[in-house]
Amino acid sequence: MAVHFIHVSKTGGTALRYALRQARTNAEGKLSSPYGPVWAYRHKFRFCDVPKGDKAVFALRDPASRFVSGFYSRLRKGAPRHMREWSEEERRSFEWFRTPQALADALAEPPGETRERAEFALRSIGHLRRPMSFWTGTPSYLRRHLDRVLYVARQETLDDDWERLKELLGLPPEQMLPRDELTAHRTTYTDDRELSEAGKRALRAWYADDYEVLEIGEAVRNGRVPSPGSRLGRLALSARGTPLFKVGRLEHS
Repeated sequence: MAVHFIHVSKTGGTALRYALRQARTNAEGKLSSPYGPVWAYRHKFRFCDVPKGDKAVFALRDPASRFVSGFYSRLRKGAPRHMREWSEEERRSFEWFRTPQALADALAEPPGETRERAEFALRSIGHLRRPMSFWTGTPSYLRRHLDRVLYVARQETLDDDWERLKELLGLPPEQMLPRDELTAHRTTYTDDRELSEAGKRALRAWYADDYEVLEIGEAVRNGRVPSPGSRLGRLALSARGTPLFKVGRLEHS
């Protein structure tokens, strides 16, 4: 058995992956847990790649918040941690939409050229074109394989989740998440992050699977397992009789 950290983009995964790699380095290359070795991957590794019998850890985020963060990240071409030039499709998308609010509002428009441009941009801009379900699988797939999920973190509560993960995996309590913005790939935004109600509704429809994946993750975090075919299932407690996951706070991107 082994534990695999799945790096879902724009959910705080860079900070988690860095901390796990530091813990591995400090352990002389052998990072072990009660569930076996712990491995942290880049974005190519997905939940469907987890071998049978192994466990997965991943972080999720409110899809609208992830949309705003992902838009600004690609608008600045990944800076400060990365620098990746726009694709031709991204260049065209950012000519049409200079803010995430403009893009979300365009998606809320009736069928026509404006909405077609918005859909083109959502399929073209990095971080936006790959929803969280790209890594977790569809909601039905995630439900069927919840026995492989060891922990679901949240970008909004990453500091608390890291403390729980250290306890769960037997990691050194002194191992901290990175605090500098470059290493954690965290940005303090001065831009407006508010979305209109129409834009939020349009994004909820566009990222419908991600909202359902988030609901499943929250159910698991609060000790409930959604059964196949239902949006929310009933109580599943950890071996110690307490919810395996708990909620806290955070700000990593």
